[in-house]
Amino acid sequence: MSTAKEASAFFRSEPAFHRLLVEMKRKYESLGRVGGTVSLAAFSDEERETIAAFFGKDVSRVSLSDLEKQLEQTRFAGIGLVELLEQYFGERLVSKREQRQAAEEERERFFARLVKEHHWVEAVRSQRFVQAAYETDRNGLEAAVRLVGAALRRLPLSSYMRLPLFAQQVAGDPHAFDLPTLSGKLLLAALQATVPGEWDVASVESVNELLQSVGLLREDILNFVTCANILAKTENGSHPVFSAAAETNAALNVPLREVLPLARAYPARGGTVYIVENAGVFSTLLDTRAPLVSTNGQMNLATMKLLDLLAVSGARLLYSGDFDPEGLAMAERLLERYGSAVALWRFSLDDYVAANPAVELPPERLAKLASISAEDLLPVKEEMKRRKKAGYQEAIIGRLEGDIEKDGANKSFP
Repeated sequence: MSTAKEASAFFRSEPAFHRLLVEMKRKYESLGRVGGTVSLAAFSDEERETIAAFFGKDVSRVSLSDLEKQLEQTRFAGIGLVELLEQYFGERLVSKREQRQAAEEERERFFARLVKEHHWVEAVRSQRFVQAAYETDRNGLEAAVRLVGAALRRLPLSSYMRLPLFAQQVAGDPHAFDLPTLSGKLLLAALQATVPGEWDVASVESVNELLQSVGLLREDILNFVTCANILAKTENGSHPVFSAAAETNAALNVPLREVLPLARAYPARGGTVYIVENAGVFSTLLDTRAPLVSTNGQMNLATMKLLDLLAVSGARLLYSGDFDPEGLAMAERLLERYGSAVALWRFSLDDYVAANPAVELPPERLAKLASISAEDLLPVKEEMKRRKKAGYQEAIIGRLEGDIEKDGANKSFP
């Protein structure tokens, strides 16, 4: 038997030595060298007596270097601590630093291989969800990358297709690219990296537009726009549903499926389209027979596509929303998207005060005001920050109705 094996067998003979060597192994791996000490405070009296007998004196702490020196005073002379520990545990000692370096090298090899096959991976590999997937299931991550790669080879599509149907064709599973899944997140990240434009995958609106830009529809039935007194045309002429609704002053909930084929949209009367945030306000204003669009509290893809057509037609778009951080943010998004084609409607400081703001805004909602930079919204923004209260459209419904009634000559409004 070799000296190292003899030493290992000796230290296995007493439980106290096993506990000591376990702690020394941890210490070596932490430091990457023979150094530091191990406290015996948690050891039993019997364990401390065994260790004291080996050293020939009572000890409360044992340094790694002292154990190595003590080995030289025994029949195991010539055996270093590292050799003893490797023999005892049957494995090569690797420091935490070496472990981290080896893990990082393995990570780099993994992603380098994927990047070689799928160049877009380079742009998404640092994202948190990708790194988390690598840590928990790298085989699953690799499978998802290959699946997304297969999807990208088919995009953009020549005609629109619903996302579940596309997933069924690519993966044999209609839920393969559901957005909460790893493959769904990876598909969005890959499209964000490869499709020209500024895409915010944290925004539902932006996500839907990104998918639509390559021919994918996340939802084209429940994604709808609410409108009234709007006329539309397809390549085959006037759209009969829009025409009939305008004749009867009926409200329409038009699914994205029906909006996408439209070639043109314009107000049924006058040159102005009134856009409001809330369905209740929309319903009240419907009695004026004005051309109306309701965002229903959000800007979904169907709404944006109809507004795109209205803006192109030359219609004047007027937007009125709630006096809260989210309402101001939506107003700013419309200003950014449509520029001079849209104007704010009843967003003045006077209108905010008239709305009798009484709903307390918590700090997390007030923090959203920091992103508002449109000059016309700044007076309301600053007053809202001061009052810390929100007001709502319903409180100024009389002003909105009055503006519509006076708008025969396309007057400007505050």
